[in-house]
Amino acid sequence: MKRNVGIVLILTLVLLTIFGCSKGSNKTEPTDAPTATKAPVVENTPAPEPKEKRKIVLLTIAGYYTTALKEAAADYAKLRPETEVVIDIISDNAAYKATFDSKMAAGGKDAPDIIHTNLLGDLADNIDKGWVLNLSDFANEPNEYNGGKTVFEGIDPAYHQYSYDRNGRVGTLTFDLVGTGFFYNKDIFDKEGLKEPTTWEELLEVAAKLKAANYIPLSMPILYEGWMHNAFVDWSSRSLYPEMLILPGDARYDEAVHKRNTEIKYDANADFDFGAVYDPEKQYTMVSSGRYDNQGPAEKKFWTLLKDLSQFYQPGYKTTDDPTVYSLFISQKAAMLWNGSWQVGSILADQAKMGDKAFKWGTFKFPDFAQADPLFPGKARGILVPGHLMGVTDKKDEEQANRAKDFLKYMYSKDAAQKIFERTLEVGEFVQGPSLVLGVTLPD
Repeated sequence: MKRNVGIVLILTLVLLTIFGCSKGSNKTEPTDAPTATKAPVVENTPAPEPKEKRKIVLLTIAGYYTTALKEAAADYAKLRPETEVVIDIISDNAAYKATFDSKMAAGGKDAPDIIHTNLLGDLADNIDKGWVLNLSDFANEPNEYNGGKTVFEGIDPAYHQYSYDRNGRVGTLTFDLVGTGFFYNKDIFDKEGLKEPTTWEELLEVAAKLKAANYIPLSMPILYEGWMHNAFVDWSSRSLYPEMLILPGDARYDEAVHKRNTEIKYDANADFDFGAVYDPEKQYTMVSSGRYDNQGPAEKKFWTLLKDLSQFYQPGYKTTDDPTVYSLFISQKAAMLWNGSWQVGSILADQAKMGDKAFKWGTFKFPDFAQADPLFPGKARGILVPGHLMGVTDKKDEEQANRAKDFLKYMYSKDAAQKIFERTLEVGEFVQGPSLVLGVTLPD
């Protein structure tokens, strides 16, 4: 969410005014200079029709960039007064999908115009249903708010593949990254003589010592334990991924979209499948056959490990909500917090308010095992994926879609996005993680 290319246009007009229209020059024109032809005067020429005023709605989740998005909408209105951008807020992911689905099933007239496509189910299915617009042409349009670069040229190309559905259509734009991991209180660790754990064995030892020192070792919403489960499944099963790729000879294969798949070879120690596009039928077959996420000894090991870890969660962890979990960490009752990169903005803002009660903090990633285990080859990867993926609702109204696309161009310009990230951190709301809009920088 970012910067304004309109400034360049304004400067151009100013320079034209100074150097092209000045009447105060002392320069003598040659006598044989051609005489300018006057434009014919047309009497009673009607003024151009003003553009119809319209409202577009961007539906987002509470707390994520909300203040900055509202400010961006107000700034945009100064450039495009014919379009009112409303930032509509909803409580959580489940409510988001339920709201969108119900409005589209009712015809879509009252549905939001700009949406988080990754919260709405399978992208290809939603494009096929006529609920989400195909943005393939739009992605290659010049963005006048971003120096004339195309929309795609303004976004980190390493993550373009996340914009495509499995059929090769662009249906969404990546805005930021999101990662998961452990936050920890460095002051508590120093006081107790503890070091940042790098293995699961060390993590359990550290947690036991923190519990003996009367701290809550680890606070987290119980639903977030699912991320750990997913990371363990990825670790134990990713050697199967090459078998699930869309490849030449498959009905879905499109060389322009899936060529990267032909280059992917399993490598236990690398992000070997970056850019991969998987076949949903092959995935279903892999799961239903019991080969994926049903690894016998591997599954037993990670569920036993999670059971051992659970003794160190906050009391009543099954019913503790996210804000309460966070408050345990920021109040220094809990020494560690398992959460996402979006939490950084809140921590920075709260630390600034705490004065002499502020504490030093750090992060560490999803750990490895102390001893290599063939059931879990290579290293754990954890989770790092685009967070906000933005698309446009297909309301069968070209003008409405064009208004929504224009605001997306503004939002994905370097200047506007920079401001959105900066303001979000200033007010202590959630940024998902690093920006994928090229040129946006964040403080260390």
